[in-house]
Amino acid sequence: MTKCPFCKCDPYHYVDIGIGWQAVAVNCCDLGIGLFSHEDCGRKVARRVLRDMQSPSPRAKARAIKVLREYGLRPERATRRKP
Repeated sequence: MTKCPFCKCDPYHYVDIGIGWQAVAVNCCDLGIGLFSHEDCGRKVARRVLRDMQSPSPRAKARAIKVLREYGLRPERATRRKP
């Protein structure tokens, strides 16, 4: 079973074809669709974010977190508020 590196869920929709289950569609987050689908739309962004997530550089990780927040996959940064 495959896991999406962005939303941590199974990116495929499965259908019973009589002899087993077959993956027929990608129903994941936008970055997961870009990474797992056969089309080129969003693939470049998804691969760049994945590369930045796996990089040891703190700047690259910060870039990846920024993009994930834009897609709504990471919570916004907590800020301090005065009561």
